[in-house]
Amino acid sequence: MEKVQRENGRAESPRHWPNLATWLSGAWALPFLGLSWWLRGTYPIAAVALAIAAAVAAPCLAIVYARRERRRVLAQAADAEESVAQLKLQLDTVRYRTSRLREELQAADRQARLSHQLTLLGQFTAGFMHEFNNPLAIVAGRIEVLLDERKEDAALCADLEQMLKEARYMGKIASTLLQALRRERGGEVFEASEPRKALQEALAAIRPGAIVEGIRLVEEIAEAPRVDVPEHVVGEVVRGLLNNAIQALKGRESAAVWVRLEPYRTAGAKVVARIEDNGPGVSESIRRHLFEPFVSQNTGRERLGLGLFLAASLLDMYDGRIRYETREGGGASFVIELPPARFTRGQPYHWFAGGTTE
Repeated sequence: MEKVQRENGRAESPRHWPNLATWLSGAWALPFLGLSWWLRGTYPIAAVALAIAAAVAAPCLAIVYARRERRRVLAQAADAEESVAQLKLQLDTVRYRTSRLREELQAADRQARLSHQLTLLGQFTAGFMHEFNNPLAIVAGRIEVLLDERKEDAALCADLEQMLKEARYMGKIASTLLQALRRERGGEVFEASEPRKALQEALAAIRPGAIVEGIRLVEEIAEAPRVDVPEHVVGEVVRGLLNNAIQALKGRESAAVWVRLEPYRTAGAKVVARIEDNGPGVSESIRRHLFEPFVSQNTGRERLGLGLFLAASLLDMYDGRIRYETREGGGASFVIELPPARFTRGQPYHWFAGGTTE
């Protein structure tokens, strides 16, 4: 404590000496005052004038010094104010960077948890698909045997062929699902698919459920070229969107779903399909994360929020895209963009030249 007081005393003492020296500098007027005292009897008027002049001139040095000190203090105050402003700016910068770092850490933590969940989901899916494919292959094989044994019964064969088609479709989706979760394209070789056919088959599969719920399905499918995406992938994406639309429209009056395949006019452009409904649409709070895993408007446990994520992942494997738009008049609109296939014998050149065949 004594050491601090001594240091403070040493720091304050230099400030007192200039002031004391300045006021003592007024002693130069003392000889003139003495002279005026000596002349008071002989020349009283001159003595008074000399005394007044000495008294007036005595504090001049102090006044000059005080003004200089005032300018110095004002300059120091301005420097201090500028330093405070700079420190405040630096503090605001530190706060902003701290906030950004906190947000980045939270995002990294969420991403790490999400990656862990997806890893577990991929492991579970791999095991599930192995156990799922075995009985599915047995069912498909048994249906093929029944088709051969009951080929005389046309009605039964038609039902069996539809069941076999769905079983094979399930097998293809099962084999593609794990690749979508891993976000990697499979090495399978596939033929370019017809989006018109995929949309119509998806509508045929969903229509019975829509009729039960009293939902009208509107088909507006134009001509479009083949796309470089497997047919079962296009069908699975469209089925998922149609199922979501039906879930959103349950219990609503005049409910309708529009399935559109836009006319193809520009060579090399993406083939565009739209699935629209006049339901409540998607809330703004989740639109930015709509195609992320485990995001859903439905609070029920039966909805995991993986449908749109898997649809986006499947399309991304084949250079396709899916996005959400607000439908004019209310409702939801999902836009599917598919890459057109290259020119082949089954893919006429007029699709890319913009003309038509005769």
